[in-house]
Amino acid sequence: KQWYQRRVRDYSRGYCDLLSHLTKVGDVTPELYLKQFHQMRESKLHYIAVIHHQESDKVVGSATLAVEYKFIHTAANRGRIEDVIVHPDHQGRQFGKVLLDLLILLAESTNCYKLSLDCNEKAKPFYDKLNMDFVEDHRFMCIKFFD
Repeated sequence: KQWYQRRVRDYSRGYCDLLSHLTKVGDVTPELYLKQFHQMRESKLHYIAVIHHQESDKVVGSATLAVEYKFIHTAANRGRIEDVIVHPDHQGRQFGKVLLDLLILLAESTNCYKLSLDCNEKAKPFYDKLNMDFVEDHRFMCIKFFD
């Protein structure tokens, strides 16, 4: 197994199939994937780390760091961890920890003053082990435009 920043060929390595274990992906054609891939890469605001299982030639883990540029905190950045997923057949092997440790280091190196993520109650013990603090009075508001 190895990790790297997501590549174009990850589409054929099951990247969207992996994400379907996390949420609804929809019909992402190779053309749509390629368009979105290049937009994300050019923005330099999204860092997607993946774990590639060499034997099966599949992507088996992924996590995203999204960076927001800010004026506050002396023009520092804010980081958000999104889309953390390890394929069910590969859970329990520390892949999630490796991905999150990498994104935490990346957030520090990109001048993030804060790094956060939203998680459900079931995932909270995993993030507790990474020394992330649960903010009890955090209020999360959302408008969903579609599923």
